[in-house]
Amino acid sequence: MIRQRIVQSLPLFRADARRALLEVSSLQCGALATWPLIDHMLRPLFLNSTPLFFLCLTFGSVLFLAFRWRLRPVGRTRWQQLLIELAVGGVLLCESIIISTVTLFLSIYCAPYAFIQFHSLKETGSPTFYSIVFNSIFYALSISSVAFFFLLRVLILVWRSWDRLRREHLHWALTHAHLLVVVMVAAIISCLLMTLAIWSGSGENRHELIPLLILPGMIFLTVISLAFVLPPSALFSYLFARHTTRRIEKLAAATSALRSGNYEVRVRVEGEDEIARLQADFNAMAIELERARHELRTERDAVSTLLNARRELIASVSHELRTPVATVRSYLESTLNNWQEVPPATLQQDLSIMEQQTIRLQVLINDLFTLSRVEVKHLELRCAPTNIELLIRRVAETTAPIAWRGSRVEIVADIEAATQEAFPEAMVDEHRLEQVLQNLLHNGIRHTPPGGIIVLSASATAQEILLQVKDTGEGIAADELPRIWERFYRTQQARQQPASGSGLGLALVKELTEAMGGSVSVSSIQGQGTCFSIRVPQALITNQPTRPLMPYHLP
Repeated sequence: MIRQRIVQSLPLFRADARRALLEVSSLQCGALATWPLIDHMLRPLFLNSTPLFFLCLTFGSVLFLAFRWRLRPVGRTRWQQLLIELAVGGVLLCESIIISTVTLFLSIYCAPYAFIQFHSLKETGSPTFYSIVFNSIFYALSISSVAFFFLLRVLILVWRSWDRLRREHLHWALTHAHLLVVVMVAAIISCLLMTLAIWSGSGENRHELIPLLILPGMIFLTVISLAFVLPPSALFSYLFARHTTRRIEKLAAATSALRSGNYEVRVRVEGEDEIARLQADFNAMAIELERARHELRTERDAVSTLLNARRELIASVSHELRTPVATVRSYLESTLNNWQEVPPATLQQDLSIMEQQTIRLQVLINDLFTLSRVEVKHLELRCAPTNIELLIRRVAETTAPIAWRGSRVEIVADIEAATQEAFPEAMVDEHRLEQVLQNLLHNGIRHTPPGGIIVLSASATAQEILLQVKDTGEGIAADELPRIWERFYRTQQARQQPASGSGLGLALVKELTEAMGGSVSVSSIQGQGTCFSIRVPQALITNQPTRPLMPYHLP
């Protein structure tokens, strides 16, 4: 982050071509203005400092222009950028020719006998001969500054591409780090070799040899490094980095898939290093996210179901309460309007109807109260060993007369006794289990035609007691069986009957049975009948012998 801020703060590659050329010209004018002072300072070191000064000025201008002029902007094609680069190169070429010509003229002006004495002084090696040689070399190098400019721009483009590649891909970043170490070592060795070459020369010409040794030495050592050191280093670095980054790429792809919603994605753990631990942590995180997502989806569905049930509850309760209240109110108004000194003849019948509706309201309110207490887990249950034989007899004897008198339906109690031992007791709340059986019997009476039979049976297994209520009624459609336990849900046939109940009976059966530690299920064949099965836990087995229980039938 700090490196990125430093790079962004530098004024590199931000000016257009016109502004960059103008800035270069300004710098050159400033340098030319200070040239006499610089030449005076360099006189003790160099016989003729003019070529060296203008050479530095030329290459310095090229460097400034190459790094100051911005690269191809957005919206400009590569061919357009190439034409602009050629135009700027032409301007640089003209400027280099002018500067080189002026430099050569000034060098000759400072040494007026250089050309006359060239052949005679060639063997003696006088300072004027070296000055002429320098003039020729610097003139050629100044002309070649344009080629250096284009080479520099190409290298900048290559470097920008390489920098973007290593920032976007980790294996190229690792390769870059390894190559950087190799290049730094080669640069240090180059500096040491050039230092030895300079200081091993004669003291008389040491300062004159510095420019000639630096440039060829740097070029030679750079070529050696690129040709013999960088290729194997690059190959080794790439292969080493690729093995590491391949695992990270797989992990990145899995992360993208996980972000897209694929919570089943996993990565193969490879190795025992930090990346392997990261892969293992990713798999654990994915498993945890999948589990949490499943739980959230379940909770969402449960909340949605609960909200729908509450909406249906409000609508159904409003309807169920409105009917008996309206009936009681109408009979009360009729009785009061017809009441005189002598009570009306229909008073007893009206009071009986109002009593029935009041009882209906009371039952509905009690069922709602019980369901609400079960839902908030505040229902008090007194589970104790219960004699199932006596319970079934009592329920059957209580309900059988009402079923026969009202619907001509016969109720049969059947308790299996396979051995001479007593029928095992159940660990239940006797009052709540009786309420469950009463609800099932009343439900069967409503949906069994006259002449039908309802069988209330009990059988024991190793750890539980099975209670069944079978009828020969109309049955329940297969697509409606999963919904009969919902509150206020009534089947299509039940909705067509005038007095089919409130739809709370079976919901209460399920809630109470499960609250006592049991379970309830149903099987039905439409047109043949329905069988409700209740399984409750057994109590501790007693050793008191009793007579075997035989099938018990009500008259």
